[in-house]
Amino acid sequence: RKAFPPRGGGENPRLSVTTLNRHVITALVEAGVPGITISPCPFVDTEKKKLPGGALPEGAANGARQLLKRGLVPVVHGDVVLDEAQGVAILSGDVWMVELCKELGARSAVFITDVEGVFTAPPTEPGAQLLREILVDPKTGELELTGVSMDCASHDVTGGLRAKLESAAEVLLQAPSVDAVYIVRAGSEGADEAMRGKTPERGTTLKRKAPP
Repeated sequence: RKAFPPRGGGENPRLSVTTLNRHVITALVEAGVPGITISPCPFVDTEKKKLPGGALPEGAANGARQLLKRGLVPVVHGDVVLDEAQGVAILSGDVWMVELCKELGARSAVFITDVEGVFTAPPTEPGAQLLREILVDPKTGELELTGVSMDCASHDVTGGLRAKLESAAEVLLQAPSVDAVYIVRAGSEGADEAMRGKTPERGTTLKRKAPP
């Protein structure tokens, strides 16, 4: 009988993300939202942790498009995927955000976190201030950030705050239809406003920097 390969090839992270996804889908369906999961593995792969050709496979983007046309809500998640260079890799859900904004012509993008937005320091530290707006260079994607701590939680294998900001900037670079990207706290009034396409009173908004 053929032996299984040594453990540690990504099965534990995948179990975690799919378990979390099940809870998300359950909550959406119970709230009357017809959520349908699109899981990357094994249909989306990477090469040295990057999407081949810098884009999702056409089938993935078209699948999301067809679900929307039928009144369903595609729900994607970060996943363990096959990687040509190293066997397996983590594909962050933030990558989905960039690609689907580009493919679907989104007007705004919303990143939901466990804090109100981007702070100058961890929110639990005295003196930490919420940044209401961050400007992004429309040519380079460079962020106008001064004195912002990039500490990320040890359990976040996809890069924490730095990766979120880089993905948010990438949305503005790659998806010309998007006017603003919002970073807000889950369950907050700011999240509700952002999901409706309004600038949140309490949150961080990323916009393209106006040309000189």
